Amino acid sequence: MLIIFVAIKYLRTSKIQNKTALVRVDVNVPIDKQTGKVADAFRIEEIVPTIKYLQKGNNRVVLCGHLGRPGGKPDKSLSLRPVAEKMAELLQFKFLETDHALPNYPLSHLIFYTGNFAEDKHRKQLDSVPVKDVVLLENLRFYKGEEENDAMFAKKLAGLAEVYVNDAFGVDHRQAASVSAITKYLPSYAGLLLEKEIKSLDIVLHKSQSPFVVMMGGIKISDKVQTIENLGEKADKILLAGGLANLFFLSKGYEIGKSKVEKDAEKIAWHLEKNFKGKILLPADVVVADEQMDRSTIRVARPHEIGKNETIYDIGPKTILKYAAELKLARTIVWNGPLGLFEVKPFHTATMALARIVGAVSRRKAFGVVGGGETVDAVRMAHQLDHIDHVSTGGGAMLEYLAGAKLPGIEALS
Repeated sequence: MLIIFVAIKYLRTSKIQNKTALVRVDVNVPIDKQTGKVADAFRIEEIVPTIKYLQKGNNRVVLCGHLGRPGGKPDKSLSLRPVAEKMAELLQFKFLETDHALPNYPLSHLIFYTGNFAEDKHRKQLDSVPVKDVVLLENLRFYKGEEENDAMFAKKLAGLAEVYVNDAFGVDHRQAASVSAITKYLPSYAGLLLEKEIKSLDIVLHKSQSPFVVMMGGIKISDKVQTIENLGEKADKILLAGGLANLFFLSKGYEIGKSKVEKDAEKIAWHLEKNFKGKILLPADVVVADEQMDRSTIRVARPHEIGKNETIYDIGPKTILKYAAELKLARTIVWNGPLGLFEVKPFHTATMALARIVGAVSRRKAFGVVGGGETVDAVRMAHQLDHIDHVSTGGGAMLEYLAGAKLPGIEALS
């Protein structure tokens, strides 16, 4: 069988100079409802290297992205203004919001552009922005054409630039005009962040070293079953916790009380346990309490000892030691999903302890990959971000890529 590989053009290996570059970024970040400011800037921080790289080539940079699900119409609560302010801070630029062009001021600016770029007059105004400035367009999902992957919308968006750069791995598993359709109208490249995501995850898929340990938490197993199946072929151990482990307990006939679990998914647990018998490890003990999390009700129990009015909030000390032992031997680690209700003490114990183990082992002999919003939060809380080889900006996208799926945004670049 003949297999033809079509190479992706990477920004780092392409000589792009004196152009206007439209850069699709993933800025779908949490906004603090009380302050109206960005609550977690990790994804925005990861964009900065691509912006600076383009500016070194004397390129004008126009950024575009989305926030939330406004349903194709303007929604002030989902404006990208907080993102623009944070980006200005990270770039050490002056922040300016406008719906028209600006004069050539001596200082560099992050221009948050709220005008309708689909109109000719606005495109002309954007053309007048100085090269030293960076433009961020308002939320693309304020327009219906974005999520519909509309060709006409993509063409108007492409009219703002001479080249297109995809640096939004977190949305590459979705069909969208700014991710897929736009590549038909401009020379298209993968940005520095997207390149890092692809090459890091390819190490897991094609160059993983044994022992290979996969650790999965969270609630929904349906989102992760294909990833577990694909990685499970190479993995030596699959460590489960959270709602995923609860489902396996339920499939064995154990009482799980009021614990969170994906209902009607027991067949998935049976299927996985049959296919990966000997590889899947389940908690030997768990931390439970009543629904109110009253401290007097907190106790450690074995999986078959859970009461009808109890809830599983974390894995227990024996399980922490058991999982830590497997992680310490690993040469490749993939982790997605918290191991318990880590936002609330004392149910943060397992997630924090094993995050530190993952960080320590990754720092030495293992290639460690972590992804998913809550998992990244946990790694940050444990002060391990800088120790892990690759912290992915995409949760769903990372899972789909590791499942062996073809991501529309990446396919469009080929």
